[in-house]
Parts: sequence; C-alpha cells; structure tokens
Amino acid sequence: MPKLFNMRVSYSAVFASLAAAVIIPSPLGGPHSVAYKVKTFEDSARWDPYAPEDKPEKRRVLVSAYVPLDQKNCTNDVVPYMPPTTAKVMAQVSGSFGVPVPDDVFDDLELEFCDLGRPCRSKRNSAKEGYPLVLFSPGRGGSRLAYGLLARTLASYGYIVITMDHTYETSIVEFPDGSVVYAVNANNSEVKFVTRLVETRQADVSFLIDQLTTPSVAAQLLDGTKATIDSQKIFVYGHSLGGATAAEAVRVDQRVLGGLNFDGAMYGPITTEGTDRPFVMVGTPISLNRTLDGIAPWNQTWANLRGPALLPIINGTEHNTFLDAPQLPTIKALLPDFGPLVAQLLGTIDGDRAGYLTTEIVRAALQLVFDGNKEGFCNIGKLGPEITYQIKGVDCT
Repeated sequence: MPKLFNMRVSYSAVFASLAAAVIIPSPLGGPHSVAYKVKTFEDSARWDPYAPEDKPEKRRVLVSAYVPLDQKNCTNDVVPYMPPTTAKVMAQVSGSFGVPVPDDVFDDLELEFCDLGRPCRSKRNSAKEGYPLVLFSPGRGGSRLAYGLLARTLASYGYIVITMDHTYETSIVEFPDGSVVYAVNANNSEVKFVTRLVETRQADVSFLIDQLTTPSVAAQLLDGTKATIDSQKIFVYGHSLGGATAAEAVRVDQRVLGGLNFDGAMYGPITTEGTDRPFVMVGTPISLNRTLDGIAPWNQTWANLRGPALLPIINGTEHNTFLDAPQLPTIKALLPDFGPLVAQLLGTIDGDRAGYLTTEIVRAALQLVFDGNKEGFCNIGKLGPEITYQIKGVDCT
C-alpha cells in the first residue's frame, strides 16, 4: 500500500465541527456503570529484555482497568481518549499505513466513565462483588488505548477488563510518572524475533495475573469500586500479535480458561500442539487461507484446536477493523474525502456495526468459558449476514 503520510491537505473544513472536545458515542450496552483506572506494574523478577544495554531496568507493564460498578445514577466524568504525546505518535503511525490523517485526529476525543470521586446511589450498598478477569493484548506497535471502546463495553456486562501496553514494543508508552518509552526494533519481522516478542508478552500476561490475583494488590487497583476479581475466571483476548499472545497464554498458563484472537498470525507451539481449552479465532475474509513466509496458516492452528472452538469470519472487515478507529468521529469525518483509502485500512463494514459484532462474539466466548452457556457460541451466525463460521467441540443440537 503506498504511503501517503506527506499528503497534508487542509483539514480545517473537515474538522471545524470537531475543534472542541468530542465525547466518543459508545453506548455501554450492559447493566453496569464503568470506572476507569491506570496503573503501572513493575516485575521485580524480570529485567526488560528490550531496554538499552547501558540502562537496564526491570520490566514495567502499564495497564488500563475498566471496572464494572453495580450502581445507578452514577455521575459521569470524561477522560482523554489518549494523552497528548501518545495521540500525536499514534496519528503518525496511522498515517504511515496510507491514510492521510491529521496529526490531531485523536487529540480532542474523550470517553465517559463513572467518577469515583463523586457520590452515587448503589443498588447494593455494602457487599463486594466478584467479577471475572479479562485481559487484552494489543497489536504490535499498537497502544492499549486504541482498543478502549470494546474494553469499556465488556466491562459494562460485568467483567473487569485490563488492557496492557508492552514496553519497548508499543509505539509509545506514557507512564504516569512522566517517563516515555518508544518502540525498538519495530521493523524486525523475523519469525524467531517475533516469536520471542510473543513469549515476552505472554510473560507480561502471566505477571499481571499473578499481581491481580493477589488480594492486596487487586484491592489497591480497585479501591473505591466495591469490585473484586474472581481469580477462578480468567480469559485473554488480543488483536494481531496480541491474538497470538492470547493463544500462548491459553497454552502456557493453566489459570487462563480460554482465549480469543482477532486476526493475528499464530506463532510458536500453539500451531502444532493446539489446546484443549476454548479458543476463538475471529478473522477477515482472507484470514483462514492467508500465507506468510515461515508462519503457520490459520487453518493449521484451527485443525489442532481440540476443545470448544469457533472461527467466525466477518465479511467487509480488514485487519485494522478490530481497533476503535472505525467508530471514532474524527476518523468517520475522513470518509467523504478519503473513503477508499480508509476502506483499505479499516474495511467497508460500518464501524459501529463492526463494533457490535465483535462485542457479541467476545461475549459469546465469555459466556461459554465462564458460565457454560453455549447459546451465543452456537448461534453466532444469527448475528447477521456478515458472518460465516466454523465451530467444533460444542454440542449445538
């Protein structure tokens, strides 16, 4: 795809109506309000393998926590979709894929969350409530913040959702202490190198599970919410390399009951060993038969999955449909002038429709894994004509 990063035309007319802060319209869907927190976890047992040799440091993992609240009439507050430097860098990353986005495309976007600093009425005033833990790993170079809409929606259905950045691999990580870390070796696509990235990411996931299932640590993160983590119910999903990370977490960490991969090439033993735990592979029309040098095709991994498994293909999608981008007002504003370019990157499917379908697919997986409810899993094709699918390991009669 040709790079059009230097095609900086005047966007004053297109974005005049978006000059002020814009709250991203995204109905929660579920019965819960959602609170938002950001926290840095440091793994004292691991040196970061990608830190500069002359400045070794322990591995840090920055997360966003989306926490369900059993409350009504919650007072909403807004938070920036991305902090300023991250917004600029991610706009430049988006431009490098061929869509001439302005540098401020993410700057003024905001999301609404329940303000924990203000009183609101609770349906149940005293009891703590345990919620399943759902972790998310982003695509290579991608920010956890570029996937916040799905995370927030899932939390509204009663899941504590943790999205993470992978330090020195995410294009930019802005830590709360003011430090900023940029990606290294971003263009190294050798299979051995990328496989090691997946292994490091999986270690990040397991480290976070260690932390979040430690009651004192979880209590700090969830302070003020009345929520607790049900450590017996853990699921991992991801996009692109994050999907491969989810698969590796399912394979390696026995605490992870199931996983889901949004259009990620698969690396490592999962392609030959498979897993007997529930796993979902959500793809675009070319995912199943796509061939990449040295990388096992999806149909090989699919054949080796021995447990409940689902492979939905969503027509009209592209690899980056699974980010928030197709649902963002500032991206939608590009469509009148740059529709074909946007479609090459984000697909022809309506962004809000794609968001609905991906939400329902993840919910179906979570209901099967956590509750044994196979209705959504077995009826995935009823979501709409955009979906074709394969299913195995589940009796849908």
